Amino acid sequence: MLDDTDDAVFGDDRLRLIFTCCHPALNSEAQIALTLREVCGLSTQAVARAFIVSEETMAQRLVRAKKKIRDAAIPYETPDPSTLDERIEGVLAVVYSVFTEGYAVD
Repeated sequence: MLDDTDDAVFGDDRLRLIFTCCHPALNSEAQIALTLREVCGLSTQAVARAFIVSEETMAQRLVRAKKKIRDAAIPYETPDPSTLDERIEGVLAVVYSVFTEGYAVD
């Protein structure tokens, strides 16, 4: 459940979701790829292009990341403000990738 603290810290629902998905239990590549696909709505093809891999390779990486979340029972919860520093690199990479993808679209 969201409260006023979440609004003060994140100020934006999408940014809150990006921080939520960039969980430190996942490696940074999985954090970024999964967030680009599931939160930002990029196609698997676009995510693969960002990582310079084939679409099939990226699809498998996304499946493995989701499996890790399920198997490790990683909770889907808004991170505490004190833990944001450990997620910031992934978040910034996601923002940069979305910005870059905007220029890659024909």
